[in-house]
Amino acid sequence: KVYAVGGHTVTPGASISTVEAYDPVANSWTTKPDMPTAKLFPVAAAVNGKLYIIGGASGFVSGVMKTVEEYDPATDSWSPKADMPTARVAPAAAVVDGKVYVIGGLTNVGPGISAVEAYDPVANTWEQKAPMPTPRGVLCAAVVDGKIYAIGGSVPLPDGPWLNAVEMYDPLTDTWTHRASMPTTRGGLACAAAYGRIYVIGGRSKATFATTEEYSPVTDTWTRRADLPVATASLAASEVNGRIYVIGGYTSTVLPAPGVASVYEYTPPLNEPDVKIWREAKADQGFVRLEWLSRSDCIDTLQFRSQFGTGDWTEMEQLPGTGDMVTVEFPETKPAAFYRLVRGLK
Repeated sequence: KVYAVGGHTVTPGASISTVEAYDPVANSWTTKPDMPTAKLFPVAAAVNGKLYIIGGASGFVSGVMKTVEEYDPATDSWSPKADMPTARVAPAAAVVDGKVYVIGGLTNVGPGISAVEAYDPVANTWEQKAPMPTPRGVLCAAVVDGKIYAIGGSVPLPDGPWLNAVEMYDPLTDTWTHRASMPTTRGGLACAAAYGRIYVIGGRSKATFATTEEYSPVTDTWTRRADLPVATASLAASEVNGRIYVIGGYTSTVLPAPGVASVYEYTPPLNEPDVKIWREAKADQGFVRLEWLSRSDCIDTLQFRSQFGTGDWTEMEQLPGTGDMVTVEFPETKPAAFYRLVRGLK
């Protein structure tokens, strides 16, 4: 499910605490218990089946927060967690290996923040990380192969300058690397990763955008994709089963602006020639399982089941030993199929 949390009213731009859950299969919405603290422009991250709402502000020019609140869908309840060290509004967040990395943001309408802080939900603690090279807020972030990509943004609001910077963070080395700039300069954008690519959608500078651009971390290149039906900024995006759901936002550059309740589903292309049809995973105990992420053109050279099909998972014919590194390569004649190795216990 996709959760829409918080936001603001049109006039006078007051923050809200509303929580609504969207079911892509049923194409329906359900109202959930309100978030304890009303806030606009917080950041959200999901870890181990729980949702963490971090930072934000009570208004457009005041009340920047450092609060962290956890929502548990299993109990349909909220719990306060350890405050983030740096109060900020409109940061980006990404999850790698069970930790939430909060990146950048603003202090009210400016200046931009470069701070990166990692939250460990298990220990309920925060850790300072290497700062982002370009201070900015209203940016977006996505994860591919354990690396975090911070994209676009602005400092300060409401008039910029707007940015097209792309910077990659490696949590293993705690270092940042510049990558190819995004073609369209913008902030207040949304992004989501699917099939090893990052899709950047909407946003604004002097005007709002419907632009969708796809970034390939493998080739460090950008490709224009189908536009969003309506130019929208401050929208949200979430990937579910290989499809991207784009929710809410506003269509004007004058803040506070009228919000929109639209939900769009985007299906990314799967037939790009530079997609590497292989992944690596370490076997813990027993066997490695394959998860098929395509919707057509399944190959049967190895035994497995599609997550979109029926039946249980099937073991590989040749089981790796405990601790072995297994690499499986698929024929390039099947470019529409994208696979991922998943750790499995026998």
